[in-house]
Amino acid sequence: MAGTSSGGACSVAVLPAAVQTMLANRCVTCHGPTPLTGLPSLVDYASLTAPSKSDPTKTYAVVTLGRIQSASMPMPPAPGASASPSEIAALQDFINQGYPKPACMNGSGGSGGGGNSGGSSGSGGMGGSPTMDPLNGMPTCTSMTSWSNGNRGSASMNPGLACISCHKSGEGPSFNIAGTVYPTGHEPDRCNSTVGNAGAKIVIIGADGKQLTLTPNSVGNFSSGNAVKTPYQAKVTYQGRERLMLTAQTSGDCNSCHTQNGSMMAPGRITVP
Repeated sequence: MAGTSSGGACSVAVLPAAVQTMLANRCVTCHGPTPLTGLPSLVDYASLTAPSKSDPTKTYAVVTLGRIQSASMPMPPAPGASASPSEIAALQDFINQGYPKPACMNGSGGSGGGGNSGGSSGSGGMGGSPTMDPLNGMPTCTSMTSWSNGNRGSASMNPGLACISCHKSGEGPSFNIAGTVYPTGHEPDRCNSTVGNAGAKIVIIGADGKQLTLTPNSVGNFSSGNAVKTPYQAKVTYQGRERLMLTAQTSGDCNSCHTQNGSMMAPGRITVP
């Protein structure tokens, strides 16, 4: 069998780095390690080469290729960016070549020898290893620092708390969109985020098609007083990857639903993909 480690037989086949990157960049919102209800997880070699439940004569790789090229039912759905020609070509080549196993992971998690074992953007590990889902982690304050200055006026105050609900009192500026973006999904109230200066962006697309892009500050807080036509859609972009909010929203008070444990069907915090 192709792809064996120096210590023995390959225990876990992994995807080519380019294919793993495409899945991490385009599919993780719906098809991550814990997929949305009724959808398959598409994160590794086994899941992508398994027979599709909708058509067992096709693998999920073939079905995925059809969806990302579809004009009527594209994957990812809006507001996600379409797969690039190079990403489509990588998946097409993987299928055309008969699903080769260019690398493997040994039992300790290290990459095996023989083949393409380079890391991929968004892979969550070496050698195209399965994407990690930040919403599956244990509650933790990743930064190990928290806001402790009460309700003093500051753009860095109270990360994780519902901004607009508090600012309605008139003691602070008025916002139409406000929230906090975190690296993991269950960070406690007032915990400072570690991704504020790491390139994350929050993209809001109004019902009129107008786009508003917000940059979090050093503790992960973002806000805007600009009018947004509802219902709006939103996504977080980070290092070439996207996490989509698939349900259009009418409230801009993001942290009112994206609490530590999540409410109103939110799974937890707003997180980078």
